[in-house]
Amino acid sequence: MQIFRPSGLLFVFTFCSILLSAQTITPAPALDNARISLKLYFPSASAEFSARKTLQADVAEKIKALPKATVNDLANNLDGADELSIALQRHLAYIKVLALENIEDHTFREAGDQIAAAQAELEAAITQRLRQIAPADIPSLGRYAYLAQQLQSDVSHVFSPDAQVYRGAVTTPLEASLSDTYDRLIDSLGKGSKDISSLDVTKRRTAVAMRNASYDQAAPATATLLGSLVELENRDAIAQGYSNAAERKYQSLGLNSALVDDMLAAVQSQAAAYRHYEQVRAAHTAKVLGVAAALAEEQDMVVAPANQISLAQARDMILAALQPLGPDYTRRFAALLDPANGRLDLVGGTHRADTGTSISAYDAPTGLYDEGYRGSLRDVSKIAHEGGHAIHRELINSNSIPVYQREGPHYLFESFAIFNELLLLDQATKSATTPAAREYALERLLSKIALELYVSAEETTFEKNLYTQAAGAAMLDREKVDTIFQASLQPYEFWPMSDVGVSRNWMRKSLVFEDPLYLVNYLYASVIAVALFDKAHSDPAFAEKYDALLRRGFDADPQALLATLDIHLDDPHLVEAAAKLFEEKTNELQVLYAGR
Repeated sequence: MQIFRPSGLLFVFTFCSILLSAQTITPAPALDNARISLKLYFPSASAEFSARKTLQADVAEKIKALPKATVNDLANNLDGADELSIALQRHLAYIKVLALENIEDHTFREAGDQIAAAQAELEAAITQRLRQIAPADIPSLGRYAYLAQQLQSDVSHVFSPDAQVYRGAVTTPLEASLSDTYDRLIDSLGKGSKDISSLDVTKRRTAVAMRNASYDQAAPATATLLGSLVELENRDAIAQGYSNAAERKYQSLGLNSALVDDMLAAVQSQAAAYRHYEQVRAAHTAKVLGVAAALAEEQDMVVAPANQISLAQARDMILAALQPLGPDYTRRFAALLDPANGRLDLVGGTHRADTGTSISAYDAPTGLYDEGYRGSLRDVSKIAHEGGHAIHRELINSNSIPVYQREGPHYLFESFAIFNELLLLDQATKSATTPAAREYALERLLSKIALELYVSAEETTFEKNLYTQAAGAAMLDREKVDTIFQASLQPYEFWPMSDVGVSRNWMRKSLVFEDPLYLVNYLYASVIAVALFDKAHSDPAFAEKYDALLRRGFDADPQALLATLDIHLDDPHLVEAAAKLFEEKTNELQVLYAGR
């Protein structure tokens, strides 16, 4: 979900899923009335508003001062800019809480836009000044030297001031328009009848066919939207000096096309494990539904029944499962989940944002928001995942490092949160007291790995080929998009292409339209998360090393950071641990299915 959409800066709140287990821990107070206290950030609304006006004026003055700062005085000026960035983030945290609790009040959106715009302008002023520094003077910048080196290494891809103005006036609004058009189109599709989930096979499949027909009718127009977006992104990247938009995206993540190709090849080499999983699920689905052959989308109809989990039980499960991360990590997580600390909001209600997210402030406590806890494993998983983001932020903040070192590639952020989920689900499978509970936990674990690793590999291949094959060629149409999509799925799938390789399936991949080329983050996040899971069970010093990694933020490139845990993204065997875990758990699930 997206709360603010300021020019040049997106605040996207995301979440993933998963479950846990139990261990004897001090009983928790009631969590169902928990609210995030705005007093963590400002004593009152009037105090926040007054401080915001003063801060905006101070930011404007700093933006004027930075171009005039001498090399000798620049480090001090950057310290001042850093303090302003920290203050801006505190206001964003305050406003984000209000915006999440009431999406109908647009004053919060407007306030968030103002703060985000000031933040973006300050970052642009810092960037411009550092790119003017002579290489010999960079060491004199102290803790900002690494930032200056990064910025100057990218100088060949910097847009001219006129190009930046054009992008702000034309390119960015057009991207938003294409995304909004897609949202409206998809929202109008697939609303079909209640018979979509009918237990009567004839009614169900008739309803599915009718829904699919509506997607087929809209596919040409959707492909035109996608083709327009791909062409826009490619033209923009080529103007910046890249061969295509995919290469630009990968370099922004500290990756490149060759590294991504190698990772995709490594996942594809383990595709047999995924096909086995799909075959096991297909046979089970057909057996339960009493059909000769199931459709891929019928699998969700036959998941094992789930028990309701109270909030107190959820807290105990999370803290028990995270024990391998060390006592400090679990202590911090317990404090986050203690409603007395005012950092948690799970109560539900009207006009609330339908999402789960962490609340990030650089000089104040981090928080955790969820639209409303209902007792499902997915609800528990949101707490575990988004809480992981909050604790990661808290550990970064504890080191008082520069703001620019507190932000890094999304796949690293996500890998740490997904790692929490793997720990939780794995423990849930081991501590389940009935076959049904174990079956459900295994289904959730396998579904998680399948989505994050194998489906992400399919999606990354699809997006990469969209942009590389379209560069310098005629605009994509439905036939070309379908062909690229099927070729991307073919090496992985057990299901026939007539079931999964059709237009409606790429049409429903909203991130392809709403956040182009983001999907590669999930692929790397999953691979890293499973590597962390493996290290947590094989390295006696893992907790200490992991704590040090989280605290340091992003003061080096991703490969250097991961190397501290002996994880290397160019290791051809890195995916093997994920495939091995996936195959082992698939075999366990197959045995449970056979025992029904």
